[in-house]
Order: sequence, then C-alpha cells, then structure tokens
Amino acid sequence: MNWFTLHKNLKSAVLLIFAVYLSGNLSAQVDAYYSSGVFNTPKNEPFIETYLTIVGKSLTAKRIEDKLQNSINVELKIFKDSVLVKVNKYNLLGPIFPSSQLAPSFIDNQRYSLPNGNYIIEISLQDNYEPARKPLLIKAPLKIDFNAVDLQSSSIQALESFKKSENESAITKSGYDLVPYTANYYPENNKQLAFYFEAYNTDKVLGVNKSFIFSYYLEINADRTILNNYGAFKKQTTAAVNPLLAKLDISKLASGNYNLVIQVKDEDNKLHLEKKYFFQRLNTTADKIERQRYNNEQSIAEYVGQCNNLDTLKMFVECLWPIANSYDKERIINQSLGKDGQIMKNFVVDFWERRAADTANPIKLWAAYYKEVQQTLILFKCGKQKGYYSDRGRVYLQYGAPSQRSQQNIENNTFPYEIWQYYRTSDAVNGQFFSNKKFVFVNNMLGDDCFKLIHSDMRGEINNPRWQFEVTRRNNNGLGDLDNTTPAGTEYNQFNEIYSNPR
Repeated sequence: MNWFTLHKNLKSAVLLIFAVYLSGNLSAQVDAYYSSGVFNTPKNEPFIETYLTIVGKSLTAKRIEDKLQNSINVELKIFKDSVLVKVNKYNLLGPIFPSSQLAPSFIDNQRYSLPNGNYIIEISLQDNYEPARKPLLIKAPLKIDFNAVDLQSSSIQALESFKKSENESAITKSGYDLVPYTANYYPENNKQLAFYFEAYNTDKVLGVNKSFIFSYYLEINADRTILNNYGAFKKQTTAAVNPLLAKLDISKLASGNYNLVIQVKDEDNKLHLEKKYFFQRLNTTADKIERQRYNNEQSIAEYVGQCNNLDTLKMFVECLWPIANSYDKERIINQSLGKDGQIMKNFVVDFWERRAADTANPIKLWAAYYKEVQQTLILFKCGKQKGYYSDRGRVYLQYGAPSQRSQQNIENNTFPYEIWQYYRTSDAVNGQFFSNKKFVFVNNMLGDDCFKLIHSDMRGEINNPRWQFEVTRRNNNGLGDLDNTTPAGTEYNQFNEIYSNPR
C-alpha cells in the first residue's frame, strides 16, 4: 500500500474547490469550500443542495459590544443552456466569538428544485464588512438525470456530523440533521468518514418488499485494491427511496488517495448499482507505523524484488529523474526504453545503496522519497504527464517543499501563476545548500494544470529577469525596452510584490 504525507504548505492544493487566503491583504478573497449534491423525491421531483463552509479567519470582523462577528453576502445564479433559471442573494451572519484569533468557520446549506438538465452554478461571496475586498467567484457544472423507472441514486454526501432531528430544517433528511463536510480532504484530526446516500426505485427494479444489501467499503484509488478492514453492509427492504446513513473509522487509515464505494446488491448478491466518492487522507501517525514496518522487515533489494509489474518498475526508475545526476539520467532513459524488469530492479537498488553509502538505510531513503513522489502525482500532474516530470513536481522533488507557496489563479490580466520561496534548501542532485531562493511558474495554456517554470534565481535553473511579461496575458507593452522588466498597465497586479515578499 502506498502512503505519503501532505505538506502543510500544500494543503489547499488537494482540495476539490479551494480559495486563496492572504492574511491582512485587503485584496485577498474570502476563503471558502464548496460542494453540491443531487437528490430526488418519490414523486420524481429532483432538487440540488449547495454546501458552503466559510473560513471565519478570512473575513473582517465587526465588533458587537465586547464580541466579534463576521458577515458574508452570497449571490447564487443557476444557468441552463446559458439561460438564467434561478437567482438567490442573501446575507450570512457568522457566530459571535470573543477574539479575532478564534474566528470560527460556519456553514450554509441551500436547496433548489430543478428539472433534469445540464446546469452551471455560479456563486459570488463578498465580505460584508470589507467591501473593498475582491469577491470569491465559484463556478461549477451540474447534471441532473433522474427517471421513475431505473434504479438510480443520489450523490454521496460527505458529513461532518449527524444526529436525530428534533425540528426539521434545511439540513434534515430521513429524520436526521446532516452537517455537510465540503472538502474531500481528511486531515489527521478527522477520525471518521460519515456519509449519506439515497437509492431510488429499488421496489420497481428488484421487486416490491424484497430484501437487498447496501454494501460500502474503501478502496485504493490508484489500483482499486479493496481495504477489507474498512467496510460494512446494511440490509434493507425495497422502496421508492432507500436512505443510507453510515460512518467508517479512518483513525488508522494511512495517507493516500481512496474511494468510498457504495453498492446495491439483490438477494442473489448481483450488483445493480455502484457509486464512488473520491477523497484524500493525511495521517502521519499511520504513515510512521507503515514506514517502521517496512524499515524493520525489508531491505531495498527485497522491496523492489517483490515488484514484477513493468509499468510500476518503470515508474520506480523514472521518478528518480529529478534527483539524478547526468550519468544516472542517461541510465534512466536507456532502461525506461528497454523495459527489462530485472535491469530496472538492479538500477533502483544500486541507486539507493549508493545514496545511502555507509551512513543511512537505503529503504528509509527510498521510502521517504517515494512518499514525496506520491505527492507530486496528486498535486502536480500536467495533462498526461506524470507529476514528477512536470516543472513543479521536479522542483518539489529536487529541492523539497517550498517554505512559502503563493498561488494566484484569478488575478486580473494574468495567467494563473505560482511563486515559491525557499528559506533554506539543498539540491538533492549534488547536496549543495542554498538560502533564499525563488521559483516562478505560470500556466499559460489554461486548458490543463501545467505550470511552466519561467524564472528562478537558483543556480543552474532558468533565469529570466523579464519573467513578468510571461505572467501577463497578451500584454507586450514595454517589451521593446530591454531595460524594462514589468509591462505597462500592471500597476495594480501583485506579482512583483509577491515575488519580493512571498506569502
């Protein structure tokens, strides 16, 4: 089983929907997490739910006597085939709190009846107590496709918590109040994965008053390996709507990418429906236990020797490219092309034994590095290119996680860009140490998540004093002046400020 640790500076990058929060900067946006769910009724009247978690610390607070409170304006628009079909604009008041350091997050749950179709949801979030701050804009596609005949299902709704309902409200379903969990990232303090799910028309497909099984379990996302210790089943009787409310203990689940799988099976164990929910887990405690087991039980030769899958061995070889010297890079190319399993095994073993020399444990070095490789596969994938071959992935593996990572995705007149700063780092290729080094990446394709390294002050990396022209969109104003490093008309952009003072 693969395991990895998500660096705290990169935490926001693994969320399905995320916002950039720059503390103390009035131009920074509200920090919020968004998700949605699609449901149906016994009368075949579909509806959607929108879930927002507003990060209180990203808002400006207003003093209420001796306490503080946040407020946010929400404007939601739903479009179908570019036609506006629903609008909702309202204010949310956060809970009252005693100190700005203790500003709590708060949630919002809304329901909207909608017929079948393809929709675009647009949400604007504005800090009511700081109108100069740019609103956070969220845009997400949504599809509704229900009928009264087939066995179908709702979305899988991840939950922060649930309890029996005393008074029905916007978060009530099937007699329970369901508090939504709006991110698909579960850090160490999350000990359980709770969820809600509905199956529709089981009585029409499986028969009236027939028994069937809800089966649910976790699987590893990469290879669909089922985790036998994480799952259960519940027996129910067919109906127009069958709800499933359950939770799994994930306190010992190691870091990684997983799917929650829910299946509907009939009395003969025949599969009729399957739904999956992807999530990412960080659990350094479990990772340490797993690493210790590897360290105690296996040598690098034993570990690699157990692998006979050529594609996996090819990845073991290729992922060493960012930290390999010129001699090893040539060997990596030759062996990746040759695809000889034993030769690739020998190379990986030799590489790490040379690295370890007499002062370290090769399996420990390999385990620590492979953990970071797993990170790049998640965070820095570039189209069909694996994360460790992308510019950001290569820099991450060669120099480590940055001390500061500034991400700008929707700044006016610029392509999405990132600026990384290292307070102190070492080059994994030659072991040399460096201080206060910066890297600038830009995504000028927009159709993928490929960020190209366009400038760095690190020795041996690309150095372009006029990198600002590559960040701006179609702005060559001043390009002819070789002494000019910043395009005209970008006085209100932040890239120079962020480069000078990364945050």
